[in-house]
Amino acid sequence: MATEATHSASGYILHHLTYLQLDLRTWKIVENASGFWVLNLDSVFFSLLLAVIFILMFHSAGRKATSGTPGKWQNFIEMCIGFVDSQVKDAYHHGARFVAPMALLIGFWVFFMNFMDLLPIDLLPKIAGSMDVEHLRVVPSADPNVALGMSITVFLIAFGYSFVAKGFKGVGAEFLFHPFGKWLLPVNFLLKCVEELAKPISLGLRLFGNMYAGEIIFILLACFTLSLGASEATKAVSLIWFFAFAALAVVTIWLFSRGKALIATAMIFGFPLLALFGLIPSVGLASYYQILFAVAWTIFHVLIISLQAYIFMVLTVVYMAMAADHH
Repeated sequence: MATEATHSASGYILHHLTYLQLDLRTWKIVENASGFWVLNLDSVFFSLLLAVIFILMFHSAGRKATSGTPGKWQNFIEMCIGFVDSQVKDAYHHGARFVAPMALLIGFWVFFMNFMDLLPIDLLPKIAGSMDVEHLRVVPSADPNVALGMSITVFLIAFGYSFVAKGFKGVGAEFLFHPFGKWLLPVNFLLKCVEELAKPISLGLRLFGNMYAGEIIFILLACFTLSLGASEATKAVSLIWFFAFAALAVVTIWLFSRGKALIATAMIFGFPLLALFGLIPSVGLASYYQILFAVAWTIFHVLIISLQAYIFMVLTVVYMAMAADHH
């Protein structure tokens, strides 16, 4: 629910788009600051926490793995590893053994970061607020510093590996003689630099753009909650209506899942008519549609977060393959 102290949509959106920041020069918490020495603590915290969760998950499965009849958890982990391994074999045909583990780490780490966008928008910020933490953003991949930091790291690993696979002579030849030969050395060098620099920028901005857009949509949907549309005098009554219509929204979704679309559709289009004649409050109607829209967007957003993690993983493997290919 959108239950922030401010009752304006702009204030609510701004609150949820503000990072918990630390100025490393003064070691003080700052707000809406920028610069190299300003650290987004929430992005760093959740990135590291999700990395630890990934390590513990796969370490636990590896420690308990058995050659006999595997359990459900081992089956799931083996399925994930097999999927990543098949993607690596399709795109990478060289001898480096670290590529598949790196792809596995990147794919699941990015997925876990993206998955944070599916949590209720006010859940973790409210918990943080109870501990006197004023701002908290929980989706690390919606932070351009994290997205570009990961893409630049991938680029540096691939670029460094190209020297291992081709040697300094091979890398130098690609920069100077490809694609137009020795007669256009400056043009070759310029085009190669643009090609290499475009890799981390496109990789990072693609992830950041999609996740930031998803975060914005969830925040906008949350702006339809009752506390933003009701006055202080009716807040208690509004809260009751919110939970009542939240239950009706859950019932509507359940009816759709059970194949009773006609009844669910009648509820969706019938409530506005009841609100029009004053039989039900408009604030309750707003909460009803907010939950319906949020669930619908969540179902669609599951595809987005999975696809973005998959794309980031596959492009990482492709860039490693390009770094090892000889032209």
